[in-house]
Amino acid sequence: MAAPNSDEARVKTLIYEGLERNQTLPVLLTGVKVYGGVHTRDSFLKTHIDPLLSKPYTTATLFRALDESSSKLKSFGIFDSLAYSLDLAPSVGTADYVPLEAILTLQESSRIKVKTGTDIGNGDVSAYATGSIANVFGGAEILTADAKVDSLKQSSYLLNYNTPIKNSSMWTGDITALVASNERDWASHEESARGLRVKAIGPGALGGVQEIGYEAFWRTVGNLPSHASTSVRAAAGETFKSSIFNEWLLNKTNSLVFPTEGYKMKVRTEIAGFEPNNKGDVQFMKGEVDSTFVRSFFDEDLTVSIGGRGGLLWSLLSNGKTFLPDRFYVGGPNSVRGFYLNRLGPSDEEDSIGGEAYVAAGVSLFTRLPNIAKESPLRFHLFANAGSLLGINRLDPQSTFKKLIKEPSISAGVGLIYAHPVARFELNFTLPVAARASEFPRKGFQWGLGMSFL
Repeated sequence: MAAPNSDEARVKTLIYEGLERNQTLPVLLTGVKVYGGVHTRDSFLKTHIDPLLSKPYTTATLFRALDESSSKLKSFGIFDSLAYSLDLAPSVGTADYVPLEAILTLQESSRIKVKTGTDIGNGDVSAYATGSIANVFGGAEILTADAKVDSLKQSSYLLNYNTPIKNSSMWTGDITALVASNERDWASHEESARGLRVKAIGPGALGGVQEIGYEAFWRTVGNLPSHASTSVRAAAGETFKSSIFNEWLLNKTNSLVFPTEGYKMKVRTEIAGFEPNNKGDVQFMKGEVDSTFVRSFFDEDLTVSIGGRGGLLWSLLSNGKTFLPDRFYVGGPNSVRGFYLNRLGPSDEEDSIGGEAYVAAGVSLFTRLPNIAKESPLRFHLFANAGSLLGINRLDPQSTFKKLIKEPSISAGVGLIYAHPVARFELNFTLPVAARASEFPRKGFQWGLGMSFL
């Protein structure tokens, strides 16, 4: 529908201002006219408009209701601008109420976006190309195609469809078709995956974010070099994983990149294996916890960060077998510093083959550098890390958990960090203090790049 002309808009503004001066005036909203929003479904808008109608208001409560409706519509991210105004309605009210009509003026955002560039993850830099179509079917849906190749010889290609559930921005449905390939240098193989992930995302306990979903992936361990270990060769081939998962994230920190106050916790659980009679079926229960607490002192001249992580993978197969793609891998600049990437825990010859239970912890102290501006993102870093990654002794699992706690690998070090708005960069001198014979400690300079550090 075409936008109202300037004279109409001026009259409606005067009416609106008059109503604002009399906050207790009883009014009745009889209808809503919509201007703009040509790509947005009428049924989608009606979901948010109809609850406003045929209710008795005072002008004060009507303004609050219109503000809430406006905020909900804005939360979908499909409108550049959105505004309600009011006009006198035809005389369909009663003597007790002033009949009003609302005018909703919408300006939609650009629907098609294409973006290329570089992205920074945990320890790697990637090049990507992304194209998306917003409001695909007129209900705030987004269809995205993405291709990414990074410095760790990983690539991924995905098609994602995201849609509000029941026209609400509180819960969204997400479907992803994915083809990915990752070179696992620490275990002498290439892992590829292709499959589908479906999940619902919404509010969780304590103000957190909840994800509940299902995924089905065919995984291939292949392209083994001649020096691959016996364990890796035995794991070569294809496996199919069918699993349900639940993830809860509570983030109360003041920054995603370099928090100086607050805490964060993430809990993820997964159960795989719904066809136990199929040969090669993957069956397990898996849980992982990641937490961080940060506190600053002396006007952020000193910041203390304490982090802890842990995970357990329990096979549901009668032989207790677990597979390389499902195991935990620990160690590296974003994890337990002072070790090569994913090189903590069990190994076979020169290959790290992952584990089924781990704990890791870290304490970091950050201080401002002398004679450097207070606003500088550069900090001095002092840290200590400890971690254990083991395979589970299924005949005596209690002994495994005791070893995890009593015999950790330990490192310490000093360095500098730079808190860029996009990601955090660390350059540390690391000193391994204790390590198992099967692990790969790293003494000397180590740099890390990403948003999540232990």
